[in-house]
Amino acid sequence: MPRVWIDVLTPKQARLFAALSRRLVGFEILFTARDYDYTVATLRRLGIDPIVAGGYGYSLREKVVEEARRIEALASVVEGCSMLLAYPNPSAARLAYGLAIPYIAFTDSPHSVHPSRLSLPLATAVVAPSCIPMREITRFTLPGTHVEMYRGVDEVEWLKLFKPSRASLKELGLEERSYVVVRPPEVRASYYGSRGSRVLSEVAKIVEWCLGEGLSVVYMPRYARDELQERFSGSRGFTIVDRSRGVDGADLTYHALAVVTGGGSMAREAALLGTLGICLYPSRLYVDDFVEALGLPHARASSALQAIELIKGFSRDPDRYRTIAREVTATLEAPSDALLRVLEELGIGYGE
Repeated sequence: MPRVWIDVLTPKQARLFAALSRRLVGFEILFTARDYDYTVATLRRLGIDPIVAGGYGYSLREKVVEEARRIEALASVVEGCSMLLAYPNPSAARLAYGLAIPYIAFTDSPHSVHPSRLSLPLATAVVAPSCIPMREITRFTLPGTHVEMYRGVDEVEWLKLFKPSRASLKELGLEERSYVVVRPPEVRASYYGSRGSRVLSEVAKIVEWCLGEGLSVVYMPRYARDELQERFSGSRGFTIVDRSRGVDGADLTYHALAVVTGGGSMAREAALLGTLGICLYPSRLYVDDFVEALGLPHARASSALQAIELIKGFSRDPDRYRTIAREVTATLEAPSDALLRVLEELGIGYGE
């Protein structure tokens, strides 16, 4: 039986590849993961026990050292695999190349230049949303690399399987529509640069306003050392999701009044579920524009004031997008649809 290696670096990738792997019928699946954020906890909640190798490097030197350690730790584990599925991921891409394992890359973030430069030139094929101009992908790939696009966004992969349960409300002691989910910016990511501190300041203002209005805040820090966690910890209505346990993010988002994030995925997930998703990332993203163009409740805010006004407006009728969100999501393609086309094209094997 062909063996597929899936390497997961973030919680979003955990949700994506866990759902996608269900379509890889006839393959043995090997999951590996980095010990970072809610990544491992998310996989385990989804019934996957990954091989954990490496962690997150904060300084430039730490990043290089962690990459080297991951390569060494994974080399004996993944040898003999038929293919690698991963986001732009320098250590996995380099290892796959060295072991002659075909690498199928998934990306919705060409703005993340450094990982793309170091990974996509080694890819056999790339899967990406069709809303991203082809030139934004091929500027990183070698001539002749197969690029397969699909009409959708990554979040569709797991949301097509989603059924609300209210389990997250019970677990965290919350009431429906009484809370805002807050995710800080990825300030240590290469693509954020010096802009992260300003966005973090705006996030803090939003948290203050929510708590002052009697709204609960469910806070999901990215790093073990988190400025806002330290600042608001112990405040009435401020709940921090345990990094070792995680939470059913889609269920939590579905029942929230709004999701505010310095990244992108959680806001898109919210909009596709009919919940207000507010993105504070300081640049426009192709995938965000695509979701907004579908008429779903997704918005980009450049300040706390803008975000607060959006929350106020949405709170007047928070359920009005439920039906359209369900209908729109059902019409979209998932990344696995494109993957199955790639597998057929390359003759590696077939899914369901």
